[in-house]
Amino acid sequence: MRKFLTELSDLVLARECIGCKKLGTLICAACRAKVSNRAHIMRELRFDDLAEDLRIPVAIAHRYAPPIDSMIYRYKDNQIPELSQLLADLLRGAIEEIPTDHPILIPIPSRRSSIRTRGFDPMDLIASRLSRGGYPVAAWLVDQRGAGRSKTLGITERVIAANDAFCIGRIPDHYVRDPIPAIVIDDVTTSGATFSAAVSQLLLAGVHIVGCAAVAGARKT
Repeated sequence: MRKFLTELSDLVLARECIGCKKLGTLICAACRAKVSNRAHIMRELRFDDLAEDLRIPVAIAHRYAPPIDSMIYRYKDNQIPELSQLLADLLRGAIEEIPTDHPILIPIPSRRSSIRTRGFDPMDLIASRLSRGGYPVAAWLVDQRGAGRSKTLGITERVIAANDAFCIGRIPDHYVRDPIPAIVIDDVTTSGATFSAAVSQLLLAGVHIVGCAAVAGARKT
């Protein structure tokens, strides 16, 4: 219903830019420019318990701040195709910060409770845009998390909540025989606990993870 009302209001009223409230467009050219070309390596995740000096870089397209936070929030609430394409384009920039060629993308799945509430998986739609753009996508992560709101948790609570958050689905035999680089992708990262939990499971399953990439990132204490 909320999605329907939003779409109806867009038809009846002039669209308003999510970033600056300028009338006439969902995202104005100035706000698009503001969030573009800002991709960088945000941090490295450490996996010393799996291998000595194992570091996995985490790249983000933009800080989790205006206007990108509003874009992600609006997209998740209303499943707007225009925003899914924009977020996919931004995520591509973060992916390109990881030094590798022709990687497989492995999306972090949404919680099953969130998918039921929203009626779709936000990362699944973004990943499909990237797939159409030439990136192979592998849905090898299976969500095992219970219902909850991770954005209200601190770092320690996030690490605890991330334990056993994912299991691994069936990985094709041809990949096991000849693994190629893979990048784990998500929409937002803060503490890095979700990426760490997913990457740990994938590494143990023999997947060649070379990095993680998110549309937006924030350091949460």
